[in-house]
Amino acid sequence: MNKRMHITPLEFGATGDGVADDTHALQTAVDEAISKKIKLTSPMSAVYAVTAPIEIRGTLNADFELAEIRAAAPLAALIRYETPNYYTILRNLRLDGNLMADVCLDIVNARKMRVDNVISGRHLKTALNIRQGYEIFVQNSHFNGATPDDINGDAAENTVGIEISTSDCHFSDIVIIDCKTAVANRGFNFYERIHAWTYKPEIIKNSVCFDLWSPCVISDSYADTFYICFRLRRQGIKCKLIGCGSYYNERLYMAKLGHVSPYLLWVDEGDGRGVAIQSSMMLATTAMEGYYSNIEKCAVYTDGSDSFVGWKGAPEH
Repeated sequence: MNKRMHITPLEFGATGDGVADDTHALQTAVDEAISKKIKLTSPMSAVYAVTAPIEIRGTLNADFELAEIRAAAPLAALIRYETPNYYTILRNLRLDGNLMADVCLDIVNARKMRVDNVISGRHLKTALNIRQGYEIFVQNSHFNGATPDDINGDAAENTVGIEISTSDCHFSDIVIIDCKTAVANRGFNFYERIHAWTYKPEIIKNSVCFDLWSPCVISDSYADTFYICFRLRRQGIKCKLIGCGSYYNERLYMAKLGHVSPYLLWVDEGDGRGVAIQSSMMLATTAMEGYYSNIEKCAVYTDGSDSFVGWKGAPEH
């Protein structure tokens, strides 16, 4: 039996030169791989220019070998994923919003999905948006806002790295660069080894590393040069921060650049009760005064395993 093991978009007419419109060929290849239960792959050198979102509507096993999908026209999303089917794998893919796509990877509904080694950048709104589903695993990925030379107008001004509105999902070994909000969490999810940082001084203003609307567990993660490290949006949310850290690049974070004193914790409602920080090393900046919290009687739990260096109002054990 001579059964085919994989297909590529080139077999369906894609050029992969980053110039010709490969939307139809790439969509056809995706649909064929789903229909025939064949792995979709690609030459590493390919750059697929698209003028409409690529729709994934069934279980797909795709390894793009670091090929790139690039927006060539204004798009709501580069990839739009929506299916109740289990076990899609999407790996080794570069996504270039090209300052034209609102979202790089838009997961409308997914179950038991794996996203591995995805590198995205230059989106206008969100790198990874997850709306519904559960048990979505995202790992070993880079989500970039915009490179310093790209920032103009709305580009990178209010961008988000990861935005999720569902629960039971897992994120690990992820770097988020130059997004105004690194993570916006609106469900009970798990974050491990997330390093978010800002490189362009303009992005630091009003930036938030973890914007927390719902319970979550964050471990071994790092807020690097943000105005607010952890923002607690709702009264009584239960979040655990274990082995986390904060740091400030003082070449970027300075008063002469228009920055104001940063906050480790910003509490919108209540007093922070229900949040616990344990075994964490939180460093403020010596470039200006940093504040532990925006409220006087912050009830976030800490213990002797934590270290707060330079944060005014931090608990003493």
